[in-house]
Amino acid sequence: MSVKVNRKARSRRRKKHGRLHSWLLMFGVLLAVCFGCWKIWSSDAVQMRFVYMWDYQQDIVTYSKKNDVDPFLVAAIIKNESNFKHDAVSKVGAVGLMQIMPETGRWIAEQMGLKQYQDSDLYQTRTNIRMGCWYVGELEHEFQHNLVLLMVAYNAGRGQTHEWMQENGWDYNFNDVKAIPYPDTREYVAKVLQDRDKYYLLYKDKLK
Repeated sequence: MSVKVNRKARSRRRKKHGRLHSWLLMFGVLLAVCFGCWKIWSSDAVQMRFVYMWDYQQDIVTYSKKNDVDPFLVAAIIKNESNFKHDAVSKVGAVGLMQIMPETGRWIAEQMGLKQYQDSDLYQTRTNIRMGCWYVGELEHEFQHNLVLLMVAYNAGRGQTHEWMQENGWDYNFNDVKAIPYPDTREYVAKVLQDRDKYYLLYKDKLK
């Protein structure tokens, strides 16, 4: 009787160990597949194709250089503003790739001396990039090359940025993104600066 019991116990243990081995094997295969998928997804080629795309690259580089601004920053702005959709319109009426408000566009056009400018011109990719790069350069000059303040101003407005500087005692060395009082602007600035660094890493050796 005891022999039969021992045999049954050994059989149950073997089955249990067999199931455990199968589960461990399946887990190992699944882990290997997940790791492989992650490696593919995180590869430069896939990231450049599906996450950090860069349409209109030549225009962005051209007008960035003309206005002495960082083309990687401009690419990051466009990614976060419109995701490279030339006909994008926000809830508040910002238009095009760089999401320029019509009234801001009219002011930019006046400052740039653009003749016969119309609000509809903001839908033209080259015009939008040209004006957007000029505006980024203007903000960079106004905020003394401080990229955090520049991006706060691009998102929340120049006047609001100066108000926050006065209210919070920020000077032109301010770089604490977490101290930005408005959550949407805080998240926007952090994301743009993060994406700017990613664009730099992916494209720094590939720009024409």
